Parts: sequence; structure tokens; C-alpha cells
Amino acid sequence: MSVILEHVCWLANLSYIDDTRNMEMIRRQPDAMLMTNSTLVVQIFFVMSSFLLAYKLLRLKSRGPFFTTFLETMINRIIRISPSHLMVIWFASSWWERVNSGPLWTPLVEGEAAVCRKKWWTHLLFINNLVYPDDKCLIPTWYLAADMQLYAASLLFLLLVRGRRTALLLLSGLFVAFTALNFTFAYLWHLIPNFVLHRPESVRTSYGGEASFNVLYQSPLGNAPAAIGGLLLALIHREMKDRGVCLSQQKGFQTFRWFCICAAPAAVCWAGLSPLIAGPRLPERLTAAALAALERPVFVLLVLTALLGAINGVKSPWRTWLSHMGAVVPRLSFGALLLHLPLNKALLASRIAPIQLDRSHAIYEWFGVGVIAYTAAIPLALLVEFPALALYRELRRVTVRPTLDPTHEKLDKTEPVLQ
Repeated sequence: MSVILEHVCWLANLSYIDDTRNMEMIRRQPDAMLMTNSTLVVQIFFVMSSFLLAYKLLRLKSRGPFFTTFLETMINRIIRISPSHLMVIWFASSWWERVNSGPLWTPLVEGEAAVCRKKWWTHLLFINNLVYPDDKCLIPTWYLAADMQLYAASLLFLLLVRGRRTALLLLSGLFVAFTALNFTFAYLWHLIPNFVLHRPESVRTSYGGEASFNVLYQSPLGNAPAAIGGLLLALIHREMKDRGVCLSQQKGFQTFRWFCICAAPAAVCWAGLSPLIAGPRLPERLTAAALAALERPVFVLLVLTALLGAINGVKSPWRTWLSHMGAVVPRLSFGALLLHLPLNKALLASRIAPIQLDRSHAIYEWFGVGVIAYTAAIPLALLVEFPALALYRELRRVTVRPTLDPTHEKLDKTEPVLQ
């Protein structure tokens, strides 16, 4: 839902705004900075994706052939994501531009539909964030491509180093190395941090020609520290379990407990306040490069601290809240992620009057788009996602003998993992 909120305000910049001066003044206020910079939340998706992969793979007691395990795990991942993803891309390429009309229908809907017809095959191969990066077809789908690329890299790394004691050291070195590499690129190519990147001037061009978006924001390079962080968390958790370490019985547990409890609100504060480092104008080269390279790793480290505590039984209000959200809404989140942008763009493009972009508009629009997106995600799940998964599992059952695909392993319910 935080992603939908940010996109509601982001897409409003593509429409006619009634009071642009008020919008510019609101942009520098704390809640607006937090909303604009809330795209850092996507880093949590990368962390959880690699963490769950590593956790399940490390639990396997026997090992299958390297190539077979890699191939079957990747196929399982692709089958999980592709049906719904490609169905929405097909709709955007064909029927989307025909469902309505309006003053902004041509630039907002018909223009993007043409891009989808041009690069649909890049979505099929999960390379839409790398091929024709300035042409955007359903811009949030860059995450699916980057996540698939980092998922494959994480799986390859785990299969190569599984069982080796140097894995933690290697991952720590890679985390630092990728952060340093991002800083180097940001300094050499004059890249800018997240908050500055989302300025209205860039939003109105859908980040076309924006090197910071292509190199850091939507590329696997810029998001690699988050994936590495997820692997580190899984390896640390597994190492502690193998050694029988119980944190609640260790000296200094109360200090660790408070660190973990404070880590989640600290991550929120970092997302909301880190733009102040850049200042009110375009930051200087060194400052911009440092913030562009460090804002994601710092956020990831805070999230990892909170997750490590939650996994090891550190109770907190947000742990309790997140663990009682049920299964239906999270299960529909993937469909809502795919559908909310075409729904919101169709709404904006058909309006015949300027909008007033303020807090009340953002809240009402967010609620409306969120409800419609999650409602539309129900038939997408029931008619596309679930049948495709059921068909795939049935075909595997009748044609393939049992394998060591770690993504089919269920979490051990006796372990306090993300409860």
C-alpha cells in the first residue's frame, strides 16, 4: 500500500494540477519527503526474496545436481510470476487504450500502450529494466525484472558456496564492494539520490534519459546490497541455529533487543529525513554521490536489524501488527502491484478538470485506487495465477520425479521465523 500511495502522488504530476505553487511548497515538508522517499520500501522486497530463497535452500539436507537445482528453482520462480505479469502486459498492449477516452488519454494511456507493444518481449525475458530503459511500460514492473536477475544471482552464489565457512565473509565483502561501486558510478556520472530523482520535472518525462534511474534505481547493480543483505540474514540465522545460540540467554540481550525495536522506526526516519542531507537545491557532486550510494544500504541495514530481532523472538508492536495481517491481502498484493498503475492512469487521463494535489486528495485517491486494485487482483488471482500454478504442479507431479527445488519446501513451523 505504501507503493500505491507514492505512485498516486507521482502520477498526479503527470496530470494538470490546479495549484502548482502549493505542490512545490508541500514537497519539502517532512510527511511529503517521507512519501516521496518511501520507494526505499522496495528494498525490503529484495531482502525478503533472497532471505527466503537462502533459508529454504540451506535447510535441504541433501543436494541435487547443481544445474538441475538451479534450473528447476528458476523455472518455479518464473511460473510463479509470469502468468499474471504477462496477462497485465497483454491487456496494457491491447485493450487498455480502448476502454475509455479523455483529455490526457493519448499521452498517458495510448503512448504507454504503444511502448508495451514495442517491448513486451523484454517483460517475457525479465530484462525490461535493461533493454530500452528509457521507454517505460508499466514502470513498477522494473522491480520484477531486477528481482528476477538478483534472484538468479543469489541462487547461483548459494549453490557455489553452500556449506563453506567463507560465505559470510564473502557476502560482507560483496555488500561493501557494491556500495563502493555505486558510489563510484554516482560520483563519476553525476548521479543523484532518490528524493532528488523523483522531482516533478523527471516524473513528467517518466525519467526518460535520467541516468540515475537507469543505473541506480531500476538496475540490479543499485539494488544488489538489498539482495546480499537478505542472504546475510539467512546465513547468520542458520549459523546461530547450527551452533545452538539463543540470543535471549546471551549477555547484552537487552541492548540488542532495544536496537532491534528501534531499528524499524529508525528506517522510517531515515527514509523521511535523509533528503535533508541533500539540501533544498540540487546537492553538490560529492554529497549527491554519497547519499545516492548509501541511502539504500543504510535502510537495508536497519531493516536487517529489525528482522534479525523479530526472527529471534524480540517482541515489538510492529512485529505483532505485521504478523496478524492474515494471508488474503498479502496474497493479492502481487496482483495489486501490477494493476494499480493502469487503473490510476486511466482515471487521471479521463478527467476533464485539473486536480488539486494536497494531503486530502492523496489520501482519498490512495484509498480508492488501493481498494479497486485489490478488488481487481481477485479475478486475476483466481482466473490466471492460481490455475497456472495448479497446472504447473500437476504437470510436475505426473511427469517429473521429486526434486530438490528449495522453493517447494515449506518453512519449519517449529522455528520462530517471521511469526
